[in-house]
Amino acid sequence: MIIFGTAEPRLPVLGPAQTERVRKLRAAIDDDALGRELEALPAPRVRALTPDICAALDIDLRNRFTAAGWTARLDHFHARDVAQWGPSGRYEDVLTGTDINGVNIVAVKEGELSDAILVLAHHDTVPGTGGADDNGTGVVGLLELARLLGGARFRRTVLLVAVDHEELGFHGARHLVRQMSVAGRKVVSAYVFEMLGFASTAPGSQQLPRGLDLLYPGQIKRIRRNGQRADFAAVLYQRSSRTMAALFAAALTQLNGPTGTVLLRAPTDLPVLGPLLGRFVPFTQHFARSDHLPFWDAGLPAVQITDTANFRNPHYHRAGDVPDTVSMQQVADVVAATALAVEVLAERLD
Repeated sequence: MIIFGTAEPRLPVLGPAQTERVRKLRAAIDDDALGRELEALPAPRVRALTPDICAALDIDLRNRFTAAGWTARLDHFHARDVAQWGPSGRYEDVLTGTDINGVNIVAVKEGELSDAILVLAHHDTVPGTGGADDNGTGVVGLLELARLLGGARFRRTVLLVAVDHEELGFHGARHLVRQMSVAGRKVVSAYVFEMLGFASTAPGSQQLPRGLDLLYPGQIKRIRRNGQRADFAAVLYQRSSRTMAALFAAALTQLNGPTGTVLLRAPTDLPVLGPLLGRFVPFTQHFARSDHLPFWDAGLPAVQITDTANFRNPHYHRAGDVPDTVSMQQVADVVAATALAVEVLAERLD
């Protein structure tokens, strides 16, 4: 069965200069230092239950962005009549109809144009988790990206944003989308880091949602040909974000080979069938589980970069999600590929 529009896009061919550049960016990342950054993150990071820890982390992230050469600030927001973690600290204890406060940490490099390239990752966790892969890897990825690009100038504006309350309904990302609109900034591209670092070369370590092969036969065939190993980054995109998804994948391919990325167009974005799939096919919900969704809802180009979460990581939302279960090599590869994509899309000037 072949569904029109689900085949992976053709990747752009990087020129010699871009190929050399992405490898240079990768060589500039110290995997061990990145691992120490991850170990230093406190967990769990739940504002309702550990407010002092979260407030201290807000300030630390802002200061780290500033030290890397970015203009950084804390963006406080309020969400009404939403879910909140209950006082017991158990994952299952969720209150409804509450008001919550959150903080996004926003780092900006103003360009000649206000049009913006964004990279974001949520810094909150669920209660009771170690919070390393979900989503400490995204947070340290942002910090490393800030360091790599700290001395650069761009034609377009670049924002790196650590967003809050993803686990409760993407509230930080929703606030960010609203703020971009209020500021009159056109979002050219938004990359979302969501769990970057769990990997395994063991055959059969990658699980697949039932029925996925019916929509994505080429991708699933390739995964199975590779022994269904959990050693790739999944890139979820819509038609509007096809080019930025392919650019990232082309850069990552230079670092970890042709099996290192799998690109999946959101099923609800498919022509004609999309709305029906969203209503009647259960696995489509897995394409709408992170901070890219508010961008898609607003018609903005965004991609999610992920290790596929619970489809490979047995520690997902558990206390065992700790740094020594994470592959910092995989995180570093994703960061370097994203850095090149940002340089291309934002049009680096120096």
